[in-house]
Amino acid sequence: MRKPKLRELREAIKAIFKGPYTIKSFPAKPIEPYEGFRGKPEYHEEDCIGCGACAEVCPARAIEFIDDLSVNPPMRRFILHTDNCIFCGQCEFHCTTEKGIKLSPQYDLATFDRSECVETVEKELALCEICGEVITTKDHLKWIARKLGSKRYANPTLVMSYEDELGGLPEESVRQEKAVERPDINRMLCSECRRKVGLREIWG
Repeated sequence: MRKPKLRELREAIKAIFKGPYTIKSFPAKPIEPYEGFRGKPEYHEEDCIGCGACAEVCPARAIEFIDDLSVNPPMRRFILHTDNCIFCGQCEFHCTTEKGIKLSPQYDLATFDRSECVETVEKELALCEICGEVITTKDHLKWIARKLGSKRYANPTLVMSYEDELGGLPEESVRQEKAVERPDINRMLCSECRRKVGLREIWG
């Protein structure tokens, strides 16, 4: 029982002459984290396309997104709760653009107010012009169109989202009825309405 006590005494005496193991300058002078340090996640709005991959893979559910159709234009709002984040890096690893969200070197996140641990990013939504369902964000469609290159012209939804001068059809041209017609092939449609238009084009 005495040996552990002697070991602790030896460590205490060594600390008197050698000083503490901790860094004396912190927190007055924060240290620079090493390369690859997993700190606070930060959105880079210009590179984020609003696809929602980060929210889908977050094991701590620190990221959520809400599609708000009550505003004009409709928006998808991403909410990052840094107080729930475990800094695992899955959001960065699975980011579609690989640049939309990155783990920063920032580690000193202590606060007395948890409302300060919330960050938001908003992206404009693209809605189906027949049923009004959410397709995805407009930035997401444009990113897909750029990746596909000339192959995007096989899908009118991608063409209309990518070519700014074309855009969608005027608001007054949106029909109230849900039945699809042949001219609807040139509208911005969800996958279900696009399938219905295709079947009507093939089978009549």
